[in-house]
Amino acid sequence: MSHRACSDLMGGAFGLELPLCDCFPHPESPCCAYVDSGRAALQLLLQALPQRPRRVWVPRFACDTLLQPLRRLRLPVCRYEIAEEDLSPLLPDEAGEDDAAVFINYFGLAGAAWQQAVADFPGAALADATTALYAPPLPQAAGSFYSPRKFGGLCDGGVAVAPYPLALPTRTDRSSTAARALLLRTESGAAAALPATERAEARLNREPRRMSPLSRRLLRSIDWVAAARRRCANYRVLHAALRELNHLRLPEEPPSAPQCYPLVTAIPGLRDSLVDVGVALPLYWPEVIADSDASDSANRLARRLLPLPLDQRYDTHDMERLLRLIRG
Repeated sequence: MSHRACSDLMGGAFGLELPLCDCFPHPESPCCAYVDSGRAALQLLLQALPQRPRRVWVPRFACDTLLQPLRRLRLPVCRYEIAEEDLSPLLPDEAGEDDAAVFINYFGLAGAAWQQAVADFPGAALADATTALYAPPLPQAAGSFYSPRKFGGLCDGGVAVAPYPLALPTRTDRSSTAARALLLRTESGAAAALPATERAEARLNREPRRMSPLSRRLLRSIDWVAAARRRCANYRVLHAALRELNHLRLPEEPPSAPQCYPLVTAIPGLRDSLVDVGVALPLYWPEVIADSDASDSANRLARRLLPLPLDQRYDTHDMERLLRLIRG
């Protein structure tokens, strides 16, 4: 009788029956590490740099979780601005070759100016693709990192990609408890799942771990190719109708499948009116508003940007309904 792991036991009760699509855009390899969160992926990349950076430049328009690995590694942080019209980086000239810098590909819609900024940076450029899952790693960057759970039904998970092999964390995550949020969302709706979702998020404030077996299996079950097609199609519908209203300069054709459609407008009360009729519009990011003046460009973006949903759960009819709600 052969010796088999418990997970391979023949017979017994069934677990989740999931399809095997195996089309995730970033296959695992020695240079592509699967960990438990996007912030863990950033920490892996920082630890793998040939030289510890003197300081790390981070855009002011960014989630506070981005700073967690920098604080954990005791790296000094400097902030820089981004252009309000297209979200491209405006890094000051004082950033030098002994520094590292995080360049965010906002919502998967970064253009040539963003890529050029990464290529021109004299130090270690780190491409934050946590809202740009389908963007390929930039060859000029010291590393790129992703957060697939922002694009599909996953408990957790992050991906780090570098031009050299990465050392994986010693511990492996176990996320069956965190999966309660996914199950509640399916069975009882988003409101019922919110407390479990917040608990699942809070557990990621820790040292990096390898991606859990459950998250790996869920990752393989999602049809990422079909999801990308749907996201791009929905983007085209929204952009055709909203380009004149949008204060952001966005590409006619998305360079990669976007996370959302970022609408920046001065229409008073639009966020509240959409939320009141059941459109989820997360605030990117509340800590930016709390930590800056109302006249600040990052503050204005945080208050005015509406991340309209366009993901694979929705089709053209859903986008047309969303447009009717925006038009009032």
